[in-house]
Amino acid sequence: MTQQRLLLALAIAAGLVAGVLYWAGAQRVSVVVAAADLRAARALAVTDLETRQLPPDALPPGAVTDPSAAAGRYPRAPIYKGQLVLAAALADAPAAFAAGVSVPTGYRAVAVPVETGHALGGAVLPGSRVDVIAVPVPGRSQADRATELLVAGALVVDVRGEYGAPFEHASAAGRPATAVRERIGSVIVAVGPSAELRIADRIGSSTFVLALVGP
Repeated sequence: MTQQRLLLALAIAAGLVAGVLYWAGAQRVSVVVAAADLRAARALAVTDLETRQLPPDALPPGAVTDPSAAAGRYPRAPIYKGQLVLAAALADAPAAFAAGVSVPTGYRAVAVPVETGHALGGAVLPGSRVDVIAVPVPGRSQADRATELLVAGALVVDVRGEYGAPFEHASAAGRPATAVRERIGSVIVAVGPSAELRIADRIGSSTFVLALVGP
Protein backbone atom coordinates (compact mmCIF):
# COMPACT_ATOMS: atom_id res chain seq x y z
CA MET A 1 0.00 0.00 0.00
CA THR A 2 2.84 2.37 0.87
CA GLN A 3 4.48 1.73 -2.49
CA GLN A 4 1.22 2.43 -4.29
CA ARG A 5 0.83 5.71 -2.41
CA LEU A 6 4.39 6.68 -3.33
CA LEU A 7 3.79 5.95 -7.00
CA LEU A 8 0.53 7.90 -6.88
CA ALA A 9 2.29 10.88 -5.28
CA LEU A 10 5.02 10.79 -7.92
CA ALA A 11 2.41 10.67 -10.69
CA ILE A 12 0.56 13.65 -9.23
CA ALA A 13 3.80 15.60 -8.86
CA ALA A 14 4.79 14.82 -12.45
CA GLY A 15 1.38 15.95 -13.63
CA LEU A 16 1.69 19.23 -11.74
CA VAL A 17 5.14 19.89 -13.20
CA ALA A 18 3.90 19.14 -16.71
CA GLY A 19 0.95 21.46 -16.16
CA VAL A 20 3.15 24.29 -14.96
CA LEU A 21 5.50 23.85 -17.91
CA TYR A 22 2.60 23.85 -20.35
CA TRP A 23 1.10 26.94 -18.74
CA ALA A 24 4.43 28.78 -18.88
CA GLY A 25 4.95 27.82 -22.52
CA ALA A 26 1.46 28.90 -23.48
CA GLN A 27 1.82 32.40 -22.00
CA ARG A 28 1.88 35.27 -24.47
CA VAL A 29 2.37 38.99 -24.06
CA SER A 30 1.58 41.81 -26.47
CA VAL A 31 4.53 43.48 -28.15
CA VAL A 32 4.52 46.47 -30.52
CA VAL A 33 5.84 46.10 -34.09
CA ALA A 34 5.89 48.43 -37.09
CA ALA A 35 2.82 48.10 -39.29
CA ALA A 36 4.77 49.49 -42.28
CA ASP A 37 8.24 50.80 -43.11
CA LEU A 38 8.74 53.89 -40.94
CA ARG A 39 11.14 56.79 -41.46
CA ALA A 40 13.14 58.42 -38.71
CA ALA A 41 12.01 61.97 -39.47
CA ARG A 42 8.28 61.51 -38.73
CA ALA A 43 6.50 61.11 -35.41
CA LEU A 44 4.85 57.73 -34.92
CA ALA A 45 1.07 57.48 -34.98
CA VAL A 46 -0.95 54.66 -33.47
CA THR A 47 -1.86 53.58 -37.01
CA ASP A 48 1.86 53.04 -37.74
CA LEU A 49 1.96 50.33 -35.10
CA GLU A 50 0.39 46.97 -34.43
CA THR A 51 0.73 44.33 -31.74
CA ARG A 52 1.72 40.70 -31.85
CA GLN A 53 1.65 37.98 -29.24
CA LEU A 54 5.01 36.49 -28.27
CA PRO A 55 6.32 34.34 -25.38
CA PRO A 56 7.73 36.52 -22.57
CA ASP A 57 11.18 34.97 -22.88
CA ALA A 58 11.33 35.94 -26.58
CA LEU A 59 11.19 39.67 -25.89
CA PRO A 60 14.42 41.69 -26.00
CA PRO A 61 15.08 44.22 -23.22
CA GLY A 62 13.15 47.45 -23.70
CA ALA A 63 10.53 46.05 -26.08
CA VAL A 64 7.51 48.36 -26.18
CA THR A 65 4.30 46.56 -25.21
CA ASP A 66 1.80 49.44 -25.44
CA PRO A 67 1.33 51.39 -28.73
CA SER A 68 0.43 54.56 -26.82
CA ALA A 69 3.92 54.56 -25.27
CA ALA A 70 5.46 54.91 -28.76
CA ALA A 71 2.90 57.21 -30.38
CA GLY A 72 4.19 60.76 -30.82
CA ARG A 73 7.84 59.75 -30.52
CA TYR A 74 10.43 59.62 -33.31
CA PRO A 75 12.43 56.59 -34.45
CA ARG A 76 16.18 57.17 -34.12
CA ALA A 77 16.60 55.18 -37.35
CA PRO A 78 14.23 53.66 -39.92
CA ILE A 79 12.06 50.84 -38.58
CA TYR A 80 10.92 48.22 -41.06
CA LYS A 81 7.57 46.47 -41.28
CA GLY A 82 7.24 43.73 -38.67
CA GLN A 83 10.29 44.90 -36.69
CA LEU A 84 9.96 45.10 -32.92
CA VAL A 85 9.81 48.63 -31.52
CA LEU A 86 12.32 49.20 -28.71
CA ALA A 87 12.17 52.06 -26.22
CA ALA A 88 15.87 52.82 -26.74
CA ALA A 89 15.23 53.24 -30.49
CA LEU A 90 12.79 56.14 -29.93
CA ALA A 91 13.46 59.80 -29.21
CA ASP A 92 11.36 62.80 -28.22
CA ALA A 93 12.63 64.89 -31.16
CA PRO A 94 13.30 64.00 -34.80
CA ALA A 95 16.79 63.09 -35.93
CA ALA A 96 18.70 65.66 -37.94
CA PHE A 97 18.86 63.26 -40.88
CA ALA A 98 16.33 60.80 -42.25
CA ALA A 99 18.67 57.86 -41.66
CA GLY A 100 18.60 58.57 -37.92
CA VAL A 101 22.39 58.70 -37.47
CA SER A 102 23.37 61.54 -35.12
CA VAL A 103 26.41 63.77 -35.45
CA PRO A 104 28.71 63.07 -32.46
CA THR A 105 29.27 65.89 -30.01
CA GLY A 106 32.07 68.21 -31.16
CA TYR A 107 31.82 67.12 -34.80
CA ARG A 108 30.35 68.85 -37.84
CA ALA A 109 28.24 67.44 -40.67
CA VAL A 110 29.78 68.21 -44.06
CA ALA A 111 28.40 67.26 -47.48
CA VAL A 112 31.07 65.77 -49.73
CA PRO A 113 30.04 65.99 -53.42
CA VAL A 114 30.76 62.61 -54.94
CA GLU A 115 29.73 60.62 -58.00
CA THR A 116 28.17 57.19 -57.61
CA GLY A 117 31.24 55.46 -59.00
CA HIS A 118 33.43 57.20 -56.41
CA ALA A 119 31.09 56.32 -53.53
CA LEU A 120 31.52 52.55 -53.55
CA GLY A 121 29.25 52.26 -56.56
CA GLY A 122 26.34 53.64 -54.55
CA ALA A 123 26.71 51.06 -51.78
CA VAL A 124 27.80 53.51 -49.07
CA LEU A 125 25.23 53.61 -46.25
CA PRO A 126 24.57 55.81 -43.20
CA GLY A 127 26.55 54.44 -40.29
CA SER A 128 29.48 53.37 -42.46
CA ARG A 129 33.01 54.60 -41.85
CA VAL A 130 34.86 55.96 -44.87
CA ASP A 131 38.13 57.60 -45.78
CA VAL A 132 37.64 60.83 -47.75
CA ILE A 133 40.24 61.17 -50.50
CA ALA A 134 40.73 64.29 -52.65
CA VAL A 135 42.08 63.77 -56.18
CA PRO A 136 43.31 66.99 -57.88
CA VAL A 137 41.54 68.03 -61.08
CA PRO A 138 44.05 69.11 -63.77
CA GLY A 139 43.72 72.78 -64.59
CA ARG A 140 41.80 73.55 -61.39
CA SER A 141 44.46 72.74 -58.82
CA GLN A 142 48.14 73.40 -58.31
CA ALA A 143 50.29 71.36 -60.67
CA ASP A 144 52.36 69.86 -57.87
CA ARG A 145 49.43 68.87 -55.68
CA ALA A 146 49.13 65.15 -54.99
CA THR A 147 46.16 62.99 -54.04
CA GLU A 148 45.36 63.54 -50.35
CA LEU A 149 43.68 61.65 -47.57
CA LEU A 150 41.55 64.42 -46.03
CA VAL A 151 39.72 62.41 -43.36
CA ALA A 152 40.27 58.88 -42.10
CA GLY A 153 37.34 56.82 -40.86
CA ALA A 154 34.67 59.53 -41.08
CA LEU A 155 31.17 58.55 -39.95
CA VAL A 156 28.56 58.66 -42.73
CA VAL A 157 25.41 60.27 -41.32
CA ASP A 158 23.38 60.48 -44.53
CA VAL A 159 23.48 59.97 -48.31
CA ARG A 160 21.79 62.50 -50.62
CA GLY A 161 20.62 62.24 -54.20
CA GLU A 162 21.68 64.56 -57.00
CA TYR A 163 18.65 66.80 -56.30
CA GLY A 164 19.28 67.06 -52.57
CA ALA A 165 16.66 64.61 -51.27
CA PRO A 166 17.64 61.55 -49.20
CA PHE A 167 19.07 58.90 -51.52
CA GLU A 168 16.90 55.80 -51.80
CA HIS A 169 18.80 52.51 -51.84
CA ALA A 170 15.95 50.76 -53.65
CA SER A 171 16.33 47.39 -55.31
CA ALA A 172 15.84 47.04 -59.05
CA ALA A 173 13.14 44.43 -58.46
CA GLY A 174 10.86 47.04 -56.91
CA ARG A 175 11.08 49.57 -59.77
CA PRO A 176 9.29 49.68 -63.13
CA ALA A 177 11.45 48.87 -66.14
CA THR A 178 11.10 52.46 -67.38
CA ALA A 179 12.00 54.08 -64.05
CA VAL A 180 15.12 56.25 -63.94
CA ARG A 181 16.94 55.93 -60.65
CA GLU A 182 18.38 59.08 -59.11
CA ARG A 183 22.13 59.07 -58.64
CA ILE A 184 24.10 59.93 -55.53
CA GLY A 185 24.87 63.62 -55.28
CA SER A 186 26.68 63.88 -51.96
CA VAL A 187 27.59 61.91 -48.87
CA ILE A 188 27.29 63.70 -45.53
CA VAL A 189 30.05 62.83 -43.08
CA ALA A 190 30.78 63.84 -39.50
CA VAL A 191 34.24 65.41 -39.18
CA GLY A 192 36.22 67.55 -36.77
CA PRO A 193 36.66 71.34 -37.14
CA SER A 194 39.98 71.14 -38.97
CA ALA A 195 38.74 68.49 -41.41
CA GLU A 196 35.74 70.55 -42.45
CA LEU A 197 38.11 73.35 -43.54
CA ARG A 198 40.24 70.92 -45.55
CA ILE A 199 37.19 69.56 -47.36
CA ALA A 200 35.81 73.04 -48.07
CA ASP A 201 39.18 74.15 -49.44
CA ARG A 202 39.35 71.20 -51.86
CA ILE A 203 35.76 71.21 -53.19
CA GLY A 204 36.49 73.57 -56.08
CA SER A 205 39.63 71.81 -57.29
CA SER A 206 39.19 68.12 -56.51
CA THR A 207 37.26 64.99 -57.22
CA PHE A 208 36.37 63.12 -54.04
CA VAL A 209 36.65 59.37 -53.62
CA LEU A 210 35.32 57.41 -50.64
CA ALA A 211 36.99 54.25 -49.38
CA LEU A 212 35.11 51.96 -46.99
CA VAL A 213 36.83 51.35 -43.63
CA GLY A 214 36.35 47.87 -42.18
CA PRO A 215 35.32 47.15 -38.58
